[in-house]
Amino acid sequence: MCGDIKLLRVSEPTSIVSARRPVGVRAHGQAARFALLTSLALLATHAVAFFLHEYSHAVAAWLLGFKSDPLALDYGHLNLANLLLQQEISENVDYDRMFATGHGFEAAVVALAGPGLGNGLLYLTCALTLRRQSSSMPPLGLLLLFWLAVMASGNLWSYAPVRTIATHGDMGIAAQGLGISPWALFPFVVLPSLLAAWDLFSRVLPLVLDRACGADPRQRAFMTATACFIFFGFFGCPSIGGDYGVVSAVISIASMFMLFPLAVMMTLEVRPDIRTGG
Repeated sequence: MCGDIKLLRVSEPTSIVSARRPVGVRAHGQAARFALLTSLALLATHAVAFFLHEYSHAVAAWLLGFKSDPLALDYGHLNLANLLLQQEISENVDYDRMFATGHGFEAAVVALAGPGLGNGLLYLTCALTLRRQSSSMPPLGLLLLFWLAVMASGNLWSYAPVRTIATHGDMGIAAQGLGISPWALFPFVVLPSLLAAWDLFSRVLPLVLDRACGADPRQRAFMTATACFIFFGFFGCPSIGGDYGVVSAVISIASMFMLFPLAVMMTLEVRPDIRTGG
């Protein structure tokens, strides 16, 4: 009997024996490096998308004659939050003077330049580049461009729909300058934002997962969940405290607590063996 038991143990299928082994230190180290690189990429690409947004405002104001220096942003103070997430930086455009001198339409153009050019055009550029060049791009470049696309489309989402029906901010200035209600502006700015979101999660994300992660289920799940959180959580929360009005607060809450988990469930892939019951 002892001999039979020993023989049984030796002859167990290799797949079963392998499945019982804990994940090695090397695998954990690779996962940690991937997560750390992703964190650094998120901070870097957030800064790029942020500054392109603010400089789009500033350059538009300069071209229209309402700013003497397109690079003169309000850079805020030197502190950690401002360095990492640019919390105190703004376009430094005097919208009040523009309205006071009867240039409301120009104020609307400047206000829309940030999300329209700084974010919308940036996303379009990133998405087209990823579709056409992803097969020849190095993994790091591919991931950086993908996260830049997430930041661009997410920033667009944070304005339309999250802060379109708002008491102030870019969309509030745009509506005031155009002489229309924010509700009238809503469909014109939200539709492009929804198209960008659909393109990001239905086309760009699957493409990047295949190119950058291959068949690694942990990396694929990590990137998918992170993209959903950044888009619907981080960029969905600016008005959650009610600073932009009740409607914006409700949209923020829906983005964080409804759309974020829903997006994760809809975009996370199911392993074939689980899906088929094998």
